[in-house]
Amino acid sequence: MSLDRHLVLVRHGRTAWNADGRFQGQADPPLDAYGWEQAARTAAALAALWPRPAAIVSSDLRRAHQTAVVIGAACGLVPATDPDLREVALGAWEGLGRAEAAQRFPAEYAAWTAGADVRRGGGETQAEAGARVAAALVRCLWRTRGDGPVVAVAHGLALQGAIGRLAAGGLVAGGNGGPPPHLGNGEWIVLAVRRAAQGYAA
Repeated sequence: MSLDRHLVLVRHGRTAWNADGRFQGQADPPLDAYGWEQAARTAAALAALWPRPAAIVSSDLRRAHQTAVVIGAACGLVPATDPDLREVALGAWEGLGRAEAAQRFPAEYAAWTAGADVRRGGGETQAEAGARVAAALVRCLWRTRGDGPVVAVAHGLALQGAIGRLAAGGLVAGGNGGPPPHLGNGEWIVLAVRRAAQGYAA
């Protein structure tokens, strides 16, 4: 079975925590009203793709799974869930706003704002989460039959890390050579998967 297909990566719709600027990590707030609207718009766009998606998989966190269910309804598919598609674990930072995180974890916050990939609040680094998500995406690509794209609904930081990992491993084609994109709520990106990378191991 070939990996050669398109991979559509979708970030979940907005939650109240997104709107409030709180760190979510693997905490589990649901979509807010605007997040449901974003999911519906994304679903309409993906249902218009040709060929239509062959499979949809999502993180098991509510905000991602709710988004995937809306997309699946528009595409005539039932999404699978994979906990390995969860967001970067942020440990004790989860639920905090920026000011609270800076006050409670000043050294970590300073390192993070300076661009370091730190393990915030005892959680995991973005690179660790990216490797986890990339491996889950490869598994989904291998097991999906049909020619349509695979749609994966997950989280901003984890997807950004996974895109970087997949690009470094030669699995995804395209891009402008810059840093991997960080998707906004309800945004999505289409990546071409390279046939020559069938032996890739995330």
